[in-house]
Amino acid sequence: MISLPATLDIDKVEDFQNKLTESTESDELQLPVGNSNFAFGGFATAIQAVNTWASLNKERKVVIKPSANSKEVVIEKVIEQPHKFTALMMAKKVDLPSEDEPNIRGEANRSAKSAIEAQSRELFGQNRGRLCWYSFVDHSTLGFDRNFYDLSPDFHPSPKNIEQITSVIESMVRQSSKVAGGGVLPDTDRINSLGRMFFELFINTHEHGSRDIERKLWLKPATRVIYTYGINLTDDAINIALQNDENLKRYTQKLASTKSSTRRFVELSIVDSGLGYVGRWLADHTGECSINDINDINVNEQYNILKKCFQFRSSSTSNEIKGNGLPAVMANLTKLNGFMKVRSNKLSVYRDFVNQPFSSNEADSFEFNDWRSSESCSQNITEHNEVRGVSVTVLIPLYDKVSAKD
Repeated sequence: MISLPATLDIDKVEDFQNKLTESTESDELQLPVGNSNFAFGGFATAIQAVNTWASLNKERKVVIKPSANSKEVVIEKVIEQPHKFTALMMAKKVDLPSEDEPNIRGEANRSAKSAIEAQSRELFGQNRGRLCWYSFVDHSTLGFDRNFYDLSPDFHPSPKNIEQITSVIESMVRQSSKVAGGGVLPDTDRINSLGRMFFELFINTHEHGSRDIERKLWLKPATRVIYTYGINLTDDAINIALQNDENLKRYTQKLASTKSSTRRFVELSIVDSGLGYVGRWLADHTGECSINDINDINVNEQYNILKKCFQFRSSSTSNEIKGNGLPAVMANLTKLNGFMKVRSNKLSVYRDFVNQPFSSNEADSFEFNDWRSSESCSQNITEHNEVRGVSVTVLIPLYDKVSAKD
């Protein structure tokens, strides 16, 4: 049995990822019931860890750690956290050993179905305190939430337009920041930049993060999750967590030279269980290299492929939705004074758009920094264990109420 950490610290979850490489194809995944402490990107990292476990494990059995709570309360507590919810959706079997009849998969699935149906009724989706999130279960009929997709009995569901998706993201950010307290949302122009940034990420994960090697086939099992989380650095625990991270500390120090808040943020993340940037690139460029060769591609070559993905100005597919591509993400994050962390395949990288603003598609070098060394990836890059899919986590500063008029 292998246990998912209760505290969502990136290093602890990465240690869990390392253990996955030593586990067997039948090792059970144990889930803690209790709530987790905050760490930047913690939910995204944990969701990706669960997806990695599911891709490596044939049995896909989840065991919920024994608890003094009733079965109904345990299921509720597990379902209200996106990484544990994802584990249930990826599992073939779900056991609660403290019960006389430990197999609770049927009850868990019914509760999960109700939660997904309920997320459509609020524009900010599922909500627990400062956390708002949506789950898309791509191997079922629950992969197409009506707040994000146009549904028709005659056509395959297609993503809504940028204005509609911007409205959803604004609602999620507003709810998360309201609960965190003290933050004022950016003005309309910046909200539109936020919407455009997220729209590109959503279209990218819809077209690239949900498909198998052959594009017309949807991955099974597969999930995608998006969430927003409100951050208030007047909270001691959160302040300590961020101040102990040199990458984020450098970012918040430089942020002080802008009009943005250095204390109040919204974390926004999107995670899929696809092939990753490198896997998707190889699947789409079979003339250059086969996806079967992914283990032979060193980390520097993987980094070059990731940069190519971010350099593409528009979607490389013939699908009906056309965005402006990942360069638009970088351009809008520059306008928002944002910070972005990306974990895909063997890479863990980031870019601080205050210290390193995006210039233009023609002039920018599309360089990222290595998450572990903090140096430019071209100078020093760390090879991590292979993970499933892509997780992109961004940090967006709000405005302090006291300076909102300014």
